[in-house]
Amino acid sequence: MKNIIQVARTLTAAVIITTGVQTQAETITYSAKTGSLLKISGTSSVHDWEVKTLLIGGRMVWDSSFPLDPSKAKLPKLTTPPKVSVIVPVRNIESGKQRMNEVMHGAMNAQKHKFARYNLTKIKVTDNKRKAGDPILFDTEGTLNVNGKSVPVSMQVSITKGDEGKLKVSGKTKLKMSQFGISPPAPKIALGLITTGDEVSVEFDWFVALKK
Repeated sequence: MKNIIQVARTLTAAVIITTGVQTQAETITYSAKTGSLLKISGTSSVHDWEVKTLLIGGRMVWDSSFPLDPSKAKLPKLTTPPKVSVIVPVRNIESGKQRMNEVMHGAMNAQKHKFARYNLTKIKVTDNKRKAGDPILFDTEGTLNVNGKSVPVSMQVSITKGDEGKLKVSGKTKLKMSQFGISPPAPKIALGLITTGDEVSVEFDWFVALKK
């Protein structure tokens, strides 16, 4: 009887260890790398404007059954949605002009809400006829949190092969500052008041690579 119990324990331990190994092998993690660019552009009563940052952090965790390989024409079915989280330090978003940075960071309440965060909630492969080497296109839905406010965001995202084993994740969408409780800045100048349009365009190239 003791031998049977010992064998059962040994088998149970082996199953737990094997399951743990399999679980680890089921996912592939891509971490943020250098070379990324986030641009936000808009309009004002004086001129169009643009701000940007090179710092986009975060990671993607994909099921290993869906390899992100743009060099292949045929893709397997995406059965398990990936976990994608992105973080951007608000104070790293800059215009190159100190006064404009001050106005922008103040409007975004950067002292209290130091980071903009994005989390993916839904994703599907875009139904298109792609060839080997073409970008992999996805229709995505996610939640963007800026100034302490979370807003649902839909956009098409492409993934292409970058240099040095990196993947380039790209997307573009339009948002309104007021969605995040941000009043479009209206700084005073010598000739009066500058008014800023509520709508902005957000565009990014985010580079990631397999976590080592």
